[in-house]
Amino acid sequence: MGRKTAAPTKKNEDKTTARRELRPEDTIPDRPENQEAREFLKNAPSQGLWLPFGKEVKVMKCWRCKQYGHRTGDRECPMKQTGNMVNEKKRRVLYDPMASMMEKRRERSEARKEARRERQLAKIAHYQELLEEERAKRAKRLNEKMLAKAAKKAKKKRKRARESSSSSSSTSSSSSSDSD
Repeated sequence: MGRKTAAPTKKNEDKTTARRELRPEDTIPDRPENQEAREFLKNAPSQGLWLPFGKEVKVMKCWRCKQYGHRTGDRECPMKQTGNMVNEKKRRVLYDPMASMMEKRRERSEARKEARRERQLAKIAHYQELLEEERAKRAKRLNEKMLAKAAKKAKKKRKRARESSSSSSSTSSSSSSDSD
């Protein structure tokens, strides 16, 4: 009816210890930064297909970040773009001298663009100052013109007022002389 299980023998114990030694997650140190790789490898199949569902199983240590589960330069590496920049630059120059020449050219070009941008900003600031000065001069001239116009109108008004008062007084004096 039911399947009988054999009592643990020395042979069975050897198989389980051998199986444990063959598990890939046991080769990775149990540290918090390696926990994700260990968990994935723990659930991965131990026989046959080692690329489950298209995800690559890697039992290797990264030289840059010292974590397991990826290699130096892989996308998963947190130090993919950083690393040791001095050594990286030397290696690039050694292996690809044209790349370093192109990088220098690009740096010079960027420096020229930055200098041009600074000159343009200085010109813009200068022109803005000139524009503000010109606006102030125009406002002053306009104000002077308006004051001159107002003074002229006031003068005309006073003149008219004098004329009207003198004409009214002359008409009243002429009317009083007529009545005599």
